[in-house]
Amino acid sequence: MLIKRIKEYLKFLKSWSLTSARVLWGMWKLTKLPQPAITIFGGNGAKVESDDSNKAYDLAKKLTLNGYSVITGGGYGIMRAANKGSYEAAKEMGFLNGGDYKKMTSLGITLTCFSHENLNPYLHEKLFMRHFFSRKLLLVRYSIGFIIFPGGFGTMDELFEIITLEQCSRMPQMPIILINKSYWGPIIDWLEGTALKQNFIQEKHLDIISVTDSVKEAFNIIEKYCKNKTDPKNLLYEK
Repeated sequence: MLIKRIKEYLKFLKSWSLTSARVLWGMWKLTKLPQPAITIFGGNGAKVESDDSNKAYDLAKKLTLNGYSVITGGGYGIMRAANKGSYEAAKEMGFLNGGDYKKMTSLGITLTCFSHENLNPYLHEKLFMRHFFSRKLLLVRYSIGFIIFPGGFGTMDELFEIITLEQCSRMPQMPIILINKSYWGPIIDWLEGTALKQNFIQEKHLDIISVTDSVKEAFNIIEKYCKNKTDPKNLLYEK
C-alpha cells in the first residue's frame, strides 16, 4: 500500500512539475504583452459573417488602435474575429513588417489536446497549456477587463469563474461586459429572478456585470475603468 501511494505521489509530482513549467513559461511570454490587456471570450462555433463575429472584430480592432492588447483562447469563431481585428489594427499602425510583428498586439492561449489546425491564423503569439485550469489562469492573470460574447459551456465556465474571483475579492473589480442582450438576457433574468431571490447571490454581485449590444458602449466602459487607474500595469490581481 505504501509503495502504491509513493508511486501515485511521484506520478502526480511529475505532472505538476510539467504543468508548473508551462504556466511559468506562459507568464514569461505574457509579460511581453503590452499593458493594458483585455481578454475576449466567445464560442468557437460563431460564423464568420455573424453579427457577433463582426462586433468582436470591430471591438478588438478599436481596442488595439487605442493601445490595448487582446488575449483570446486562440481558436476560431469569436476568437478568430477578435484576433483578426487586432491584426488588422496592427497593420494600420505599422506594427507589421510583412507577416512579422514589430510589436505584439494579440495572443492566444489554447490546450495541447487541440490540434494546430484549431488555431486561428491571426495570432502574434500562441501558448499551449495541458490543463483547463492553467489556461484559465493565464487568460485572466494579465487582463484588466473581460468581454464575453455568446458561447457554450466553456465560455460560461470562464464567465462565472471571473465573476466568482471578483465576488470573493481574489482580484480587483474589473469590467465584465457581456455582448448580445438577447443571448445573455435569459441568464441575467435567472440570476435576478431566481438566484438573487433565493439569497444565493447578492445584488452587488450583479452590479459588476454590464450587458450591451453596442461596441462603442463596451469600449467606453473599458476606457472609463482605465482612466480611473493611475497605472494599468498595476492592475494585476494579488495571489
